Amino acid sequence: MKKWTKGRKKEIVEYLTKEIKNSKIKILGNFSKLKVAEMQKIREGVKQQGGNLMVLKNNLIEIIFKNLSKDEAISEFINGPTFIVWSKKENEIEIIKTLLEFEKSIGKVEIKGGILDNEIIGKDKIQELGKLPGKKELQAQIISLIRSPHIRLANSIKSPIIKIVNILKQIEQK
Repeated sequence: MKKWTKGRKKEIVEYLTKEIKNSKIKILGNFSKLKVAEMQKIREGVKQQGGNLMVLKNNLIEIIFKNLSKDEAISEFINGPTFIVWSKKENEIEIIKTLLEFEKSIGKVEIKGGILDNEIIGKDKIQELGKLPGKKELQAQIISLIRSPHIRLANSIKSPIIKIVNILKQIEQK
């Protein structure tokens, strides 16, 4: 792996500061003894949900959050090998669910905490949010609730007609 120069580090910090400043969710996590294939699987899962994942040195993460005036609040989440996940889209729950799923299945990943809508959230809050239904699930539930009365009404109207038809068929067969 090529060593980053000071100029390259500065570019990355500036770029990530802009990216993370405009994102709705920022999550920090630890990983240890993670194989490259496992880390790639996590990256792909986060990317499918519209998020980004990057492994950075802790001092670069501290500089980024210092630029965002969130360094003191986040400092407790930065220790050991750290990755950061962020997303500009409104898909926070899906990203949280993806990360928690990998945390549970792989076991070598630990979600520490993060920032959601400029509010510091710890691991407990992230786990609570992970239990909520995602945006697509909520949309499906709403559509189901909207369609439900119509379907019941159609079945209620159709039911007596079907009964009459069945009675007529039975009479015809006799």
